[in-house]
Amino acid sequence: MKLGTILDISEFGDLHGGDVVAEALDRKWIENFAEGQYVYRAPWVRLLRRLQSEILDRAYANDFEEWLFPRLIPRQALDDFRLSQYAPELLVPAGPDGDQVLDPVQCISLYHLMRGRQLSLDELPLRIVETLGGWTWRNEYSADLDGPIKSREFLRIEHVFFGTREQVRATRGQVRQTLTELLSGWGLSWQVVAAEGCMEIPSLVEAQDDAETADEVPVQDIEVPLSSNRPDRARPGWADHFDERFDLREISGCSAEGTHQTESFHITAEGQELWSGCCGIGLNRLVVAYLYQHGFDAALKELDA
Repeated sequence: MKLGTILDISEFGDLHGGDVVAEALDRKWIENFAEGQYVYRAPWVRLLRRLQSEILDRAYANDFEEWLFPRLIPRQALDDFRLSQYAPELLVPAGPDGDQVLDPVQCISLYHLMRGRQLSLDELPLRIVETLGGWTWRNEYSADLDGPIKSREFLRIEHVFFGTREQVRATRGQVRQTLTELLSGWGLSWQVVAAEGCMEIPSLVEAQDDAETADEVPVQDIEVPLSSNRPDRARPGWADHFDERFDLREISGCSAEGTHQTESFHITAEGQELWSGCCGIGLNRLVVAYLYQHGFDAALKELDA
């Protein structure tokens, strides 16, 4: 299936628009700290917490357990996850000897913890949601930084799950539907597209090329209008579906990855081929999307209601 193929879509309503980042700085909802970093003040945090809590409540209702992951990642875990091979430019070295990295994807800790384990069928599907470990870090180039939309440290909610192929695909579908229902409930426009994820792993690229149905697409991105129109961000095909003013950006990546990570970390299940998947949502991007759709004054009114 072609990358960018639209798999699901909402109706697109009117946008408040404007340059959300500039207005947030003017209103002191956020303040510059260092390149790619911000201090987020009370109104921004209140809105973020409101949205975060609703996502977590839905995760609990869908039988996810909330865990807390470390953010300092051993080199072995990084290598087995294959970030050092396929996306080394993202990595921020850390640790006393510089032989660790600050977590760039938020699920490596779970794979490293589960290394070499055999899961019983009673444990499947295993569903974990995580957000309290704090920042996710990526070594973004200066030219690519874009306020809280693309920064060097950012907040996410990560859903990670293990199970049979059917269980993982069903869980991915359930989480994706939950997130799009929440977006619609918040009055946010969205679309779901076939995507490539943060690493071009050959097995996922092949699965993407071979996919004939939405369920077979390994990585699906949920995209929303995020900020004022910037032609340099546009992807081919968007103009075929939306007004030029829409600047659609990924707010969540939902994957059903197959066995490439479970095999790499030697995680198995009794008598079953073990798949894994994940679905994260960027919380600061979600706040930007909300403000871009509704405006600051409407957001404050909603928070004070």
